[in-house]
Amino acid sequence: MKKYLLILTLLFINKAFAQQENRMTKNTSGRYVQGSQNGIYIYDDGSFALFGYATLVLGQYTLSDNQINFIPHIPKQVFTVLGRKNTNVKSGVKLTFTSGFLNDGPTYIKFDDDSLMNTFQEDYDGGEPYYVIKLIQSPKTLTLAQNTINHLYQNNTNIFNLDHHFNDFLLFYNKTISEQKPFSATLKTENGETILQSRWGDFRKNETGADAEFDTFISNYKKQQEKGKEAKEFYFNNELKTANGFSYLSEEFSVFDISNYILDESSNKFIRKDIYKKGTDYTNAVVADYHDESYLLKYDYIKVVEQTLTDFGKVKISPKALFKKASQNQNGNGSEREKKSTLPLIMEPLNTLEPEYPTKVEPVKIKTSKAKQKN
Repeated sequence: MKKYLLILTLLFINKAFAQQENRMTKNTSGRYVQGSQNGIYIYDDGSFALFGYATLVLGQYTLSDNQINFIPHIPKQVFTVLGRKNTNVKSGVKLTFTSGFLNDGPTYIKFDDDSLMNTFQEDYDGGEPYYVIKLIQSPKTLTLAQNTINHLYQNNTNIFNLDHHFNDFLLFYNKTISEQKPFSATLKTENGETILQSRWGDFRKNETGADAEFDTFISNYKKQQEKGKEAKEFYFNNELKTANGFSYLSEEFSVFDISNYILDESSNKFIRKDIYKKGTDYTNAVVADYHDESYLLKYDYIKVVEQTLTDFGKVKISPKALFKKASQNQNGNGSEREKKSTLPLIMEPLNTLEPEYPTKVEPVKIKTSKAKQKN
């Protein structure tokens, strides 16, 4: 009998705790604002969205008494690489780098067994949304590394095996920001008003005057992020706009559906069904503007095969740079975004390793080889 009483007591206690936690979540959830631009959405499902000027950070939270512990999401790895077969690239490979490689660097690159070198030469004149380069040969492995002060990763170097079926690659640098560090906040009530105190200052719960349009935007953005979390295929137009056919302000979650397109095998492009004409050559077909999704390119996710921690205090960096300043380009045309490289390429396979949980690594002064710094 005592045994059953003990079980019933434990069940009652667990239920009471669950009800208390549920009430805490319900009482805590809502929109907390700071001024006209900054705020935190706290949701019943244990997620949150921190927003501000040009900032939107998603994550999870836990409750402990009157304290909330926020754990922002950060990417699993520093770099992302996508690949496709481009019928316009007859030999070698085409690499497209997002602007973060230049703006948020320094970043480094290595092909096969060659040495690490700067992705961009120091004082490179940027200003472009992305940078394209064509290599005469086709590397089997690609190493990308970064040495910045504010990143939140444990490993600063990623290695990829480049699928021989692909010759066109998109490279992304997943920059992290200080708002993505875990932080805590305390809930308190002052004159009947609920206040969230954190290192970002005080956020006051907005009980009235909700911004329905912005609420819809945040909600749909969260859904879109969740939907794309495990994606292995990505669609872009030739201006590199992600194809989602989706308005964050619409009640419709997602309009984009690849079944509305036909794959034109000769050009390896997806053509919208309502404009597709059999027998037409779509090899050089391009969209009318950035937002146009008439013609799409499918890129596949390239899995990282190894993540390591490069100690830049011990590694010699080649004096070469993949992207050189205009005056030092062989063709002398600095305005041209596509440059051809004649870098030597050697091939070597790599072992697969599982990614680790990210933390912070501080940058250090790097060494360059004694060769002349001239590129």
